[in-house]
Amino acid sequence: MVKRLIIKLIIEVGSTVAKSFMKAYTQTAKQQGGKSANPFSEFLNQTMQAANLTHKPMTRDEAFKILQLTAEKTNAEEIIKIYWRQFHKNDPIKGGSFYIQSMVHNAKCELMKDFPDINEKDILEKIKKEEENQKVKEEDVKQEEQKEN
Repeated sequence: MVKRLIIKLIIEVGSTVAKSFMKAYTQTAKQQGGKSANPFSEFLNQTMQAANLTHKPMTRDEAFKILQLTAEKTNAEEIIKIYWRQFHKNDPIKGGSFYIQSMVHNAKCELMKDFPDINEKDILEKIKKEEENQKVKEEDVKQEEQKEN
C-alpha cells in the first residue's frame, strides 16, 4: 500500500514537473526578438504554481462538510466529539482510510481556530470518561439480560 502511494506520488510530481518544463520551453522558444526569458526561471515559476494548485488549504465550508456540522450549532465540544469518533472510525489499523483520517484532523484544526482559548485535552478526557461510563452501563444491561434469561 505504501509502495503504491509512493509510486503514485512520484508519477504525479514527475508529470507535473515535465508539463511545467515543456510549457516553459515552448513559451521561451516562441519568444523571438526582444527580451528573451530565462528558461530555468520560467520552469521554476510554473513548477511552483503547479505545486501550489495541488495543495489548497481547507476552507471552513469543507471542514463543516467533512465533520457533518452546521455553522449555527457548532461549539468546541461538539467539534471534538465528532472528530474523536470519526478519527478512530477511520483508523487504518481497523481497516479505515488514512486519507479520510487526515481530512477529519485537518477539518477539526480549521474549525478549532474559532476557539483559541479551549483546551482540547480537557474535552477529550471528558469524552473518554463518558464513553467508559456508557460501556459500563451497556455491560450492566447485558448482565441483567443474561440473568433474566
